[in-house]
Amino acid sequence: MDKEIYSFAMKNALNEIGKINKNIKCSFIFNSEGEIIAEDDKSSKFDVKSIMENFDEILEKEDVIGGLNHLEVKGKNGTFKILNINEDSYLALTIEKNADTQLIEATVRVIIPTLLRLLEKLAPTHPIPALQNQETKIEEKEQKEQNEREKEIKIEEKEKIEPELIEPEIPINQLIVDTIGGLLVRSDTVHIDASIISQWNEALNGKKIEMVEIETFNGKTVQCKVKEMKDSKLAGKGIIKIPEKLCKNLEIKRGELVRVKPVIS
Repeated sequence: MDKEIYSFAMKNALNEIGKINKNIKCSFIFNSEGEIIAEDDKSSKFDVKSIMENFDEILEKEDVIGGLNHLEVKGKNGTFKILNINEDSYLALTIEKNADTQLIEATVRVIIPTLLRLLEKLAPTHPIPALQNQETKIEEKEQKEQNEREKEIKIEEKEKIEPELIEPEIPINQLIVDTIGGLLVRSDTVHIDASIISQWNEALNGKKIEMVEIETFNGKTVQCKVKEMKDSKLAGKGIIKIPEKLCKNLEIKRGELVRVKPVIS
């Protein structure tokens, strides 16, 4: 069984036992090596380590006397009991004077074994997270949310103070390929309808467009110079004229679609 799960569950059990039996001053669980595994909230008022040191000699001799199963020490101000709750765990109880120690022991011997059996069934598939880990995760989540809020506020403030720094969205058009051939045709220049270039100019606040980026649907891209198309018959038809050599490099043919956007320098 996971040590953290065991410790967390036992601490809660001890607190519940303390609520049922108001005469319990404090309670804690330790192993055969004297290591304290869990303690109730009341134990913070007592020096639990000192109590354990006083019983070191008894713990060292438990193998000789056949294993420690039950120990009760009555004092002037109350009773100290040690009960074996499983193979390697012991429950220590400090009880008020004149309290019914047998009733307290009976309560403990019902609640603790029941909880242990339940843990053994649930632990493989329903682990109980340690309280400290839960708090850490909550703090991390809250810090992350706070950072996100601060980041959003800074962005909003920047947009209010420096609206001129916001870059306009670059428009993208899907155009139909038409090829250009001939000896005098420049292989680094394409021709696009003047109305499209005009729309780009307007969208980009009048920026001059000298270059475009062409992207094919097979993922190839190229940047090249651009000129307005002179053939009025092709105006408004969404056509881009591309030199044959460039079409070959891009592995595209006449009639195919390409994505075209202006290059902002």
